[in-house]
Amino acid sequence: MKQKLSDLIEFGADQGNVKRTVFYDIKRNKLFVGDSVPFPMIFLPGAGLSYATYVLTETLIIRGVFPLFLSFLLMLLLVLYQFKNRRERKIVEVEPYEIPQDYFATQRLNGFKTYALIVLFAFISIVFAWFYIMFGSFLLLFLAVVMWYCFLLLLLSGQFKKSKYLKILEGENIDK
Repeated sequence: MKQKLSDLIEFGADQGNVKRTVFYDIKRNKLFVGDSVPFPMIFLPGAGLSYATYVLTETLIIRGVFPLFLSFLLMLLLVLYQFKNRRERKIVEVEPYEIPQDYFATQRLNGFKTYALIVLFAFISIVFAWFYIMFGSFLLLFLAVVMWYCFLLLLLSGQFKKSKYLKILEGENIDK
């Protein structure tokens, strides 16, 4: 059956198969599986635009945190647009998913790993941004933007929603 991606929550790869994704339908409270929907990567244009914003702001205003903040804000807006556009336009062919025995334990562990990665990418992007402000190397700014982009992708990927709905689904499966 075909469903709009905006009606589903992506739970992640089907037992390690990254070409197949497990989707959760909130209305039916069921899991489905279908082909993975790739992210339309706009990182390179976004990174170039973010860097150009930084240079322009630094030239026109002041050196320091504000230009960096402005360029990170621009990257956030680009990623938000990317996620919204992807969810609204994609249609997915899905079929019912038979939940493996260790599915919930594996998903909880993967959730903890994702939370740890989110915190790690945020910390690394802050460190690279701070180093850039102190030492001023293009490579440091590029690494800060890359880490920021990874942080945003993970943060907006819906891990918080997945955790919530996984608990609901697990609770209903325990009751059965």
